[in-house]
Amino acid sequence: MANLSKILSRHHKIDLDSVMVIGLGRFGSAVANELISHRVDVLGIDTSTRIIQEHRIQLTEAIVADTTETETLVQLGALNFDKVVIGIGSNLEASILTASNLVELGAKDIWAKADSNAHARILSQVGVHHVVRPERETGRRVAHLLAGKFQEFAEFDNNYGMIKMVPPKFLRAQRLDNGYLMQKYGVHIVSARVNGVWGPVQPGATLTKDDLVIPAGEPTKLEQIPVQ
Repeated sequence: MANLSKILSRHHKIDLDSVMVIGLGRFGSAVANELISHRVDVLGIDTSTRIIQEHRIQLTEAIVADTTETETLVQLGALNFDKVVIGIGSNLEASILTASNLVELGAKDIWAKADSNAHARILSQVGVHHVVRPERETGRRVAHLLAGKFQEFAEFDNNYGMIKMVPPKFLRAQRLDNGYLMQKYGVHIVSARVNGVWGPVQPGATLTKDDLVIPAGEPTKLEQIPVQ
């Protein structure tokens, strides 16, 4: 336990006091464990006794409960949590009923996982504040990484994203000019790692093959950045 305390102490605390995570499958448990590693109190809930036993040591508290019943959520104090995360995915009915119950109770901030477009649409219609599509987002990221041009890819909107990559040859052949990059390629460099340190890129800076850059722009424009 001492070693676990040392590991957790290395992480800065996220600005949250407590989060309720309902459904401790791959998504829910990943969220819960990450929050715990950043010293946030997490109440984990699942209908499976086996799953709760597996997570009881890691989480602040773990309880077997059926959240499709409004009274259960009241007893668990759902309204006392900063955020509530619904990680139920495959059981569509349980996900929607839980979400509906939380909305009717007036939970402060509800995040819910959706496994399909229809599921996401219903959750939004019920009143969930944030609908997450982890499989789709992961799929998009992996698709962009497969070609090997990018080391990381993140899409923040349908028409805006960022990538991490080694500076292409054309960037290493001239001093950085974001105005030129935007005009010619529709992207701009928001940050760079030079000599192992990340920071803003100054106009006129020079880059090498040992550096890394983060260009931003429309995903289609980012894909068209010439590597050679």
